[in-house]
Amino acid sequence: MPVKRFDVGSWLDSPLSRRRLDLGQFAAERAAVVEICARVQAEGDDALRELGKRFDGWAPEAGESFAVPSSEVAAAAERLQPADRTALEFAARRIRDFHERQVQPASLGSPGLKLLTRPVRRAGVYAPGGRAAYPSTVLMTAIPARVAGVSDLVLATPPRPDGSVPAAILAAAHLAGVDAVYRVGGAQAIAALAYGTASIPRVDVVAGPGNIYVTLAKKEVFGSMGVDGIAGPTEVVVVADGQARPDFVAADLAAQLEHDPLAWGLLITDSPELAGRVEEELESLVRGLDRAEIIRQSSASTRQSRWATTPPAPTTRCRRRAPRDLARPWACIRFSSARAC
Repeated sequence: MPVKRFDVGSWLDSPLSRRRLDLGQFAAERAAVVEICARVQAEGDDALRELGKRFDGWAPEAGESFAVPSSEVAAAAERLQPADRTALEFAARRIRDFHERQVQPASLGSPGLKLLTRPVRRAGVYAPGGRAAYPSTVLMTAIPARVAGVSDLVLATPPRPDGSVPAAILAAAHLAGVDAVYRVGGAQAIAALAYGTASIPRVDVVAGPGNIYVTLAKKEVFGSMGVDGIAGPTEVVVVADGQARPDFVAADLAAQLEHDPLAWGLLITDSPELAGRVEEELESLVRGLDRAEIIRQSSASTRQSRWATTPPAPTTRCRRRAPRDLARPWACIRFSSARAC
């Protein structure tokens, strides 16, 4: 598996240390997204059916619905293994509790000058499904919307070739209080939520991750609806010393690298021995995974960096990198300064 190594000097001199997502390099993808969005805006459900068959391998026949029957959504939790259902319910409670603590008063200030907080009327959430199913995405986007007081909440997610949606996605939607689940994915899903079609209502704002086509679609339709942001691909930094378990470090890296071929991982360690063992563990771990090829593609961007300075150095490096995900196995790190990353 291609994993590059750097010491402190070569890392700081490398352009990889300043790696940022440049959407300008995706000209072909942007052209495709512009065409998809224009077709959905002009042709509505007809475009969604044609694009669904082309990209997802399924689309409803004329007269059939993109929506998953509400009875199927409600019953999805019963199809899960008990441990999986318990995990989803536990996560839902934790997420709801966290966001309930963020709720702002409806009105702040004195008469004549007030800050008013109002929820949007209708929100859409997007959950990827082409490469893998992520029920956690549904919980982490839909529950905050419900806590905020959004009255209408819909979910768009890619279907399987037979038109089904993974039970875990549907169960998460039910737990989060989603009103409707639509079997449509990719840029066409974002366009449908932005412009509305005969089957899918227009929303005020959309949230949720996706691949480069979903990201570019959000950029394309912004203004017709709000978006949560223009996010880059998954990235993770793991900080560990020589006492860290290499299998744990490898698992942390693989858990993010499996998301997308553009994903990016960095291990910062002062132990050449750990770096070597992590590389071995990563190769062994990936060999048995369904998403091995995606991890191998993304691992071409995975870096291992060693530092030879005092403990504050990894803190500074984390701040400069500003990763989306930071793995910090505290039991394995003896310097408290890393906790500030």
